[in-house]
Amino acid sequence: MSRRDRLASLLEKGFTLLEEGDLPAAGRQLELAQKIDPKDPDVVMLDADLAALSGDVERALELYEVVIEARPDDPMPLISAADVYLYSLDEPEPALAAADRALDLVDSEDEILAVTLVRADALIALERMDEARETLQQLPMGVLDDPGTVLHVAEASLAAGDRERASRWIEPMLDDATHGAEAWYLLGAIREDADDRPGMIAAWQEVRRRDAAEPAPPWHLSGDDLERIAQAAFDELPDGVRERLKDVPILIDDLPSEEMVADGLDPRLLGLFQGTPMPEESSVGGAPSVTNIHLFQRNLERMTDDPEELAEEIRITVLHETAHFFGLDDAALDELGLG
Repeated sequence: MSRRDRLASLLEKGFTLLEEGDLPAAGRQLELAQKIDPKDPDVVMLDADLAALSGDVERALELYEVVIEARPDDPMPLISAADVYLYSLDEPEPALAAADRALDLVDSEDEILAVTLVRADALIALERMDEARETLQQLPMGVLDDPGTVLHVAEASLAAGDRERASRWIEPMLDDATHGAEAWYLLGAIREDADDRPGMIAAWQEVRRRDAAEPAPPWHLSGDDLERIAQAAFDELPDGVRERLKDVPILIDDLPSEEMVADGLDPRLLGLFQGTPMPEESSVGGAPSVTNIHLFQRNLERMTDDPEELAEEIRITVLHETAHFFGLDDAALDELGLG
């Protein structure tokens, strides 16, 4: 095998491993490829993608610029840079600029789809809804076969104010055994946006039913373990808040109950403080009072991939819910690392 063929094989395997989420293995392929030709644009692109997925977004952007300069007619580094600007840095203006540059270069269906989605999301973030709807309407109905992409398009359509098109995108997915719950959840959001409360509740009850039928992950923790993790999060709270919560029970449930969802509660809510929060009690001169704290284990598990991530998600949920309930100011949020 020639050096060039060896390089091509390493790169193909490296990009495949990135798609599969195996970053360490992709990094090993990158190291081998760099020994052959560290300046090859595809090697630099693999390095950039790996940096982006590893959270080193500034380095990723620098590397994408190297590829853009080396291959000015290639839209992919521009699209990838737009993704980083928008989804990692929350900077829609440079994301839109990169997407607009890529728009003149795309020719394959995958490239057109990728640039359309990031461009629409950037326009939505900039509150340019008419342009976002126009961008999304360029995608023909029924041609996408990836459920995740269909949901992305439907969510973007709803965010852009096109409920009808969002509904049409997800309608074929409602009976899907694997992705139906996601489609029903979005349908509930569509109906909520249309002020159709009974329809929203009906859709979200279906979400709850489907979620309840899903198996727990192999690393499922006991209720005692979750309560211990939650208690550790409470220990981070300011003394005054912690004192008010010291006798409040922590209730671990798989999901919000049917009754809660019937009252309009999001079936995928992560946690809930029940009682009277600060904004309401302060208006009558009282103090916020908590009767109990719910954590919804299956919803928390859905957001995470392992016990360590679950512990961090519980921590974030507890601190955010506490901050919201007690009306903590910016200084208190900064102290908790949530500012």
